[in-house]
Amino acid sequence: MGAIYVLWLRELKRYFRSRAQIAASLGQPLLYLLVLGYGLSPVFRRSGEGNYLEFVAPGVIAMTVLFSSLFSGIQLIWDRQFGFLKETLVAPVPRLHIMIGRTCGAATTSMLQGLLVAVVSVIAGFRPVDGAGIALGFVFLALIAVVFTAVGTTVARR
Repeated sequence: MGAIYVLWLRELKRYFRSRAQIAASLGQPLLYLLVLGYGLSPVFRRSGEGNYLEFVAPGVIAMTVLFSSLFSGIQLIWDRQFGFLKETLVAPVPRLHIMIGRTCGAATTSMLQGLLVAVVSVIAGFRPVDGAGIALGFVFLALIAVVFTAVGTTVARR
């Protein structure tokens, strides 16, 4: 269990130390959210009732979690390039624990990115309907984060 925690913590530290990665990973979703949310809102209002930001925000949040989870496999390729993966694999730790630790770490950073985009969307004017929908949405986002992080890690492993 200690190896899982250490690899999870390593993924979080790696993410928070790289300000450029934080800016790049949040730049595109925020651009979509603000440009599409405010740019197409007048067109959406003409066609009926509602706020276009309330329509586009859940999709942008889900897209943020999905793509950051899927592209987390790139970190594995980076570790292979610089030899950290080899050092990890020779440690007396089951390989399954290595994959679980990396997957949990990348899924956590993906969920944090989704949470940041959700906070920005609430500041921009997105109003969720009810608390149960928010909780269910974050459960599905966590499931997406774990599954697609595992897929990205598996693809990068080959």
